[in-house]
Amino acid sequence: MANEQYLIAGSKGIVELFDKASNQSGLSRGQVFEDFVTLSRCALSGQTAEEEYLSIIAKGYDKGTMPERGADTLKTAFHTMVDVMAETGEDVLGDIFTGAITYGERGQFFTPASVCDLMGALTIPTERTPDRKSVCDPACGSGRMLLSVARHQPHWEFTGQDVDHRAAQMTAINLGLNGLRGWAVWQNTLTLQCHRVYRIGMNWSTGGVITEVPVEQSPFNYHPVPKETSKSVSQSRHAADNPDDHEPAGWPPSPDDDSPPPSQLDLF
Repeated sequence: MANEQYLIAGSKGIVELFDKASNQSGLSRGQVFEDFVTLSRCALSGQTAEEEYLSIIAKGYDKGTMPERGADTLKTAFHTMVDVMAETGEDVLGDIFTGAITYGERGQFFTPASVCDLMGALTIPTERTPDRKSVCDPACGSGRMLLSVARHQPHWEFTGQDVDHRAAQMTAINLGLNGLRGWAVWQNTLTLQCHRVYRIGMNWSTGGVITEVPVEQSPFNYHPVPKETSKSVSQSRHAADNPDDHEPAGWPPSPDDDSPPPSQLDLF
């Protein structure tokens, strides 16, 4: 096994809890981490993802008796993660993911948080803007770039897209626990194939901060452009004009529609 490397002091203790849950459930550390991310996202969904939550627990985390089950250990890991995030303001999940789970598999080396913060400081206004702009990271990883922008403009709309479901869920959790608003999308932004869409922001009807939206009802339900009218993929819509509108974007327009294509997000 490669050497573990952490940039956040509290990460090591959380990984030790993952290893304990691994022994209790008979699953690998990597599988435990993936399940933990899904369970955390479900826990932040206001009891709207109970079936998925219970299906993960049934993998083996319910073996034994309380408080020595894998489920109990993962509950402790969740509380510890929240505490470390509150204390440090850092991306704990991303630190664990690259430092103790993937070790850079498939070229997944997340941009260091310090570099993200520098880029944000150089490009984002320090004074709060009167309007709510939208910012997108089409290969978001755990959402670090979005978090760095949010340090300056927390009222903006944040969209993170990633081809790895673990990354999309980490972004959803990071945005949700930091009180931000936007989207986390499991999607290949080159082919525009979309698998799952999560709306981030307080849902007052459920009490959750992460709400799954059916792909076909989201602004990420891109329609293929006929060859005879196709243009650059970059003209495909990346966000709804109204971020509260979950209806399909409706792009491309009908052949007799002379209106210009929708504008891209304010920042990439």
